[in-house]
Amino acid sequence: MNTWEEIDEFTSLGEYDRFVKYIQGQVASGHAEEVEVDENYGRGEIYCGRWFKDVGTGEVWRLVPPDFPFRGLWEPVVR
Repeated sequence: MNTWEEIDEFTSLGEYDRFVKYIQGQVASGHAEEVEVDENYGRGEIYCGRWFKDVGTGEVWRLVPPDFPFRGLWEPVVR
C-alpha cells in the first residue's frame, strides 16, 4: 500500500521531475495506475494535470505540473 502525502508546491523543476519518475515507477510496479482526468474538475480553480489511482486504497490523486509562478501540486481528488 502506498502512503502518498500531499505536495502543496514543488521547490524546483528538478524536484518535480524526480516525483514524475517516482510515480511512473509506481505505475510500472503495479502499485498505481494512471486514470482518465475529469476535465471539469478544477479544485481551487486549478485545472489540468494527470490523475493516478493508488491500487491498494482506490484513492485517486492528481499531479499538476509547475507553470510559473504556480509551483505545481500533488493532491487527492475530492469528489
